[in-house]
Amino acid sequence: MSGGGADRFTLAERVGIGATAEVIRGFDLERRVPVAIKRLHEHLAVDPMTRDRFEREARLSARIKSEHVVGFVDAGIDADDRPYLVLEWLEGEDLAHRMRASHARLGTAEALTIARQASLGLFALHEAGIVHRDVKPGNLFLAEQGGDAPFAVKLLDLGVAHDNTSENIDGVALGTPFYMSPEQARGDAEIGIRSDLFSLGVLLFELLSGKKPFVGDDAFSVLAKIVLQAPPRLSDAWPDAPPALDALVARALARDPEARFSSAREMADALAAIELAGPFGAPLAEGFSRPPALLPSDDHLVGVIFGRLPLSSNVGRTRGVFQRIAEHHGGVVIPLLGRGVAAVFEGECADGLLRAADAALDLVKQVTGVRLSLVTGGALPSGVGLSASVIERGTRALERPRADVNEPPVRIDDETAQLLEEQYAIEGAPGSLSLRGTRGRGSTNS
Repeated sequence: MSGGGADRFTLAERVGIGATAEVIRGFDLERRVPVAIKRLHEHLAVDPMTRDRFEREARLSARIKSEHVVGFVDAGIDADDRPYLVLEWLEGEDLAHRMRASHARLGTAEALTIARQASLGLFALHEAGIVHRDVKPGNLFLAEQGGDAPFAVKLLDLGVAHDNTSENIDGVALGTPFYMSPEQARGDAEIGIRSDLFSLGVLLFELLSGKKPFVGDDAFSVLAKIVLQAPPRLSDAWPDAPPALDALVARALARDPEARFSSAREMADALAAIELAGPFGAPLAEGFSRPPALLPSDDHLVGVIFGRLPLSSNVGRTRGVFQRIAEHHGGVVIPLLGRGVAAVFEGECADGLLRAADAALDLVKQVTGVRLSLVTGGALPSGVGLSASVIERGTRALERPRADVNEPPVRIDDETAQLLEEQYAIEGAPGSLSLRGTRGRGSTNS
């Protein structure tokens, strides 16, 4: 390499390539050690937004000094005007590779160690005013160590990290859907440190049980579950889960950020206490509780609209119209990342479903090109969330292929159709039904 301080480093071989940058094994002539050189792709070096994000990653990396965050060495611009970032060279494997080799589930002791060390890395970031925003297996590296410790966990990739000098872009996807917090999945403009703790809770759930807590047919379904579903318990996926671990993971996965750990240090201390006592010997820590079993009520139905806003629309204005109409019919609107949106209608017996149906028909009259699905199911206690089955039926109906160009834009599933057929006009065959209008008051076309 040449240009600026790049003469200090020699290049050996390219060891990785990503969407925005390549990673090269190099050698630091000054310190006489191998290094990892991350260099922006040539065709992206001329893109101002990509270049700014890469250079911000370098600035943020330079601020962190922690044994659990990959070490910063240098940064600059080479002779070809390509920004580069030099980091410590790590031997070992990332956690994603380890999980594939073990079919996702790790031993309890190893999972606790990984989560605790990752918490300490996050604490270092948070103390520096940085939120990682993309905690996932591929961004945790198990670096080989000498002595008794088999590895040290190192946080990688601050490419989408945020601090108070970063510009937030409301509604833009930053992160990985399976590991996003509810705040990220809604597209909130402000993402705090407890978002990272939720993501780490998702990862710990997966390490201990071998299963992800939120899964779906596509990214939209996953995001809808993160925002709307009552978080699953670790003991549901792993019946032998020790109570202390069950409670710890439940706290990390609380939908309300204020109900999670107050800091990554507090989460690390809770994990360390369980490590010290042994999973089955650890008592429930103060403030922890085992969540009660949540069962839908058969005599209290909820109606839910899922929507995709049209690409041609002004998203902010269209969301405003959606919210006004849904709230007029007594619904609670929940934004989803990008152009997604949902509205929940509660009420005695089928009242919530009927108001949701009326709202959906009004929406397609006033928002050209909107695509909606309408489903119902037994309601969980108010404020707790929706059942996974309601969300799955709604997102599948929304994403199913269109039967023909004249298909009404409000799609419903067979179960919902049975409850609406006496009062509403329904079209289509089982498995591809749509809501056309209200019987006796004309129909709605779009």
